[in-house]
Amino acid sequence: MSRVGWAAAGAVAVVLGVSGCGGDGADRKEEAVPATVMDAPGVEDSGPVTRAKMRVVLNRITAGVGAPPNDPDWARTEAEPRPGSLQECSVSYRAFEKAKTLDTERTDALAAALIDRGWAKSPTEQTKKAKDGTITMTQSVFKKLGWSLVMEDWLFAENRTLKLTAFDDACVQGATIDPSISALLPAAQ
Repeated sequence: MSRVGWAAAGAVAVVLGVSGCGGDGADRKEEAVPATVMDAPGVEDSGPVTRAKMRVVLNRITAGVGAPPNDPDWARTEAEPRPGSLQECSVSYRAFEKAKTLDTERTDALAAALIDRGWAKSPTEQTKKAKDGTITMTQSVFKKLGWSLVMEDWLFAENRTLKLTAFDDACVQGATIDPSISALLPAAQ
């Protein structure tokens, strides 16, 4: 994927995080994942990778490094995405904490956990710093089996937001993007 594509994925992840992009969930139910698959160490490596399987991956990876659980209010916003929407093509994790600095060790541990599960890390990583040199944002992108995962860690005032958003690349290609969101995306080149 080109830089423009990654920028678009990051912009969409930010917009989804800000807007919630809830839908009415009409005629859309997430397929169940059998317990035997849920308990497998590499759930995303057995059969087609579904949103339900990706939810298990995000939950396991974040719990494995001691990150807080997915915010329940956030989880409700994506429980039943609108059919054909970009949100139907993604699974995300959000954790909100009070903090004065980013926990870069935890972010590094998350990256290592993804790599250990076979995710390929993009060489492009973004970091932003405050005037005093404090890291205020990190962003990395990973790919595996037709999915792109954007990992972001933000610090704003004394609030920390850890975000992981996994996109089904093929689904994203066919999604109907709300005009208010597409206006924020860079033009394709």
